[in-house]
Amino acid sequence: MKNMNLLLTIVLLTSIFPLPAMAQDGPDTGWSIGWEEEFGEGPWKLSENGKLILEFWAENNDPFPIEINLDFEAELNASIDMPETINIGAQSNTTTEIEVENVTVLDHLAGTLGDFAVIATRASPIDGSDVTVDPQNSRLEGQIEIPRIADLQVELVDLGFTVTAGSTTTMEVILTNNGNMRDKVVSPTLIANGCPQLSLSGIDNLDNLVVDSEHDGSKNPETTTEITLSPASSHPSKKCTIEIAVVSDGGGGTSISTQEVEIKSSESSENNGGTGDSNGDSNQSGTGDGDDGSEITTGYVPFLSMYYTLMMILFAAFASRRQSILR
Repeated sequence: MKNMNLLLTIVLLTSIFPLPAMAQDGPDTGWSIGWEEEFGEGPWKLSENGKLILEFWAENNDPFPIEINLDFEAELNASIDMPETINIGAQSNTTTEIEVENVTVLDHLAGTLGDFAVIATRASPIDGSDVTVDPQNSRLEGQIEIPRIADLQVELVDLGFTVTAGSTTTMEVILTNNGNMRDKVVSPTLIANGCPQLSLSGIDNLDNLVVDSEHDGSKNPETTTEITLSPASSHPSKKCTIEIAVVSDGGGGTSISTQEVEIKSSESSENNGGTGDSNGDSNQSGTGDGDDGSEITTGYVPFLSMYYTLMMILFAAFASRRQSILR
């Protein structure tokens, strides 16, 4: 009986002072955001037009819907196109797309990184109580990267004069780097269309030629070199088309430039010179009957001599007769 009373006493005491319950994990509460896994951790490279599309998820573990306000911070003068607010249902999640835009890629050196962040803030709860949001769960950070833009251009400068066959002259070549990183010429070619007797040289000077970009600190992203034109002495008079092509080592493709060159044959030059001589001869001829006159004069001198001789004979005879009369 005593044992029974003791057992009842223990049961009663246990009911009055319950034993500590085992700790149990309650349901998650609150909300969080993060980048979608398919985009990785970055940095993310912009397109050539300075844009980038990303997605982030937002999860609500509360038993009632919530509203999230969005804002952003960004370097490289970027802006982010995204909704101002997103709504998340009770114990659900949602995916939001954003677009980084308005970055002028050519204003920055290739490979430049810029920080940006999406800032999420929970709107006031339905019950009006204040909510302290964990900064780790309310700020998405990342980096954007400037892509490489290769744009290497070649230009042949017009000579502005006619080249004579058998002579040698140089033509200026200008290489301009319109990209955002230092570039290099590969596989340059130089041909003279339709003029096999026109020799061209100097193209080797362009191979592996480095052209700076203004974003490398260069004030003038141009490099100038020369090619040499040597038409053979037997080259006929005609127009020749010079074509030069260079390939960008940075992946900017091929740039081509052409110029027409007027070639004048050496025979034409001689004929022109001969015409000048003949004009000179005609001038001399005009002067005399000059040279022709000398022939006439050569024939005329004997005639005068005979005339004067005859006159002298007659004068001598006249003088002799007169002396005879006086005697």
